[in-house]
Amino acid sequence: MITKRHSCKLAKFVVAASICLGVTVTAMAAEDDFGAWTIVSTAGAFESDSGPSRWLYTVDAQARYFDVGSGANQYLLRPGIGYTIAENISVWAGYARLRARGKSGSVVDENRYWQQLAWTAGHWAGGKITMRTRIEQRSVSAGDDVRLVFRLQTKYVRKLGEDGETRLIIGLEPFVDLNDTDWGGDSGFGQNRTFLGFGRRLSKNVSMEAGYMNQFIWIDAGEDRVNHLATLHFKINF
Repeated sequence: MITKRHSCKLAKFVVAASICLGVTVTAMAAEDDFGAWTIVSTAGAFESDSGPSRWLYTVDAQARYFDVGSGANQYLLRPGIGYTIAENISVWAGYARLRARGKSGSVVDENRYWQQLAWTAGHWAGGKITMRTRIEQRSVSAGDDVRLVFRLQTKYVRKLGEDGETRLIIGLEPFVDLNDTDWGGDSGFGQNRTFLGFGRRLSKNVSMEAGYMNQFIWIDAGEDRVNHLATLHFKINF
């Protein structure tokens, strides 16, 4: 059973471990690229006769541009359905479709089925810590195998200012590839994402998050890669 005390300790451990991991990997030799991600998402609870139900929904659409000007990009659409099983704990399942275009112009389509558990880990230094574990089953048009990916995201959000409409956001998310595939290399650490940014409510139904993401990617048969990404995320609530 997940308790606030244990999950908060786990969250602090993940934060410390990920920071150490980030410091280590950025000190290693790697190819650096610069890019930008834009995201539009919506999430909430389905309505019932008595008000918001335990059933939840989420949809996000992303446009990702790597090494801007090279033509390398990705487009992703990811819907999902969730269910609140306890206070601040929910389970989810969904599907994602991704299309990636490389610098050479080659196109690869990817299907991702995913399941996740999300919960509030606790509060620290005036902010809230949330965590999410996700398992993905990924298949691509360029290969036959299905890759299993484990993701563990920790996010810290703290309100700033007297009105509380501005938020500091820190996010950490390592990825672990659980098996070898004929298209994605060997099992082991796949990537690590570190995010630092700010959020601001723009209106009753729209908020924005903007910041910097460091994406370190381990390459089995070549030089590792670091993407320095500017991110812009619009969240819309209906």
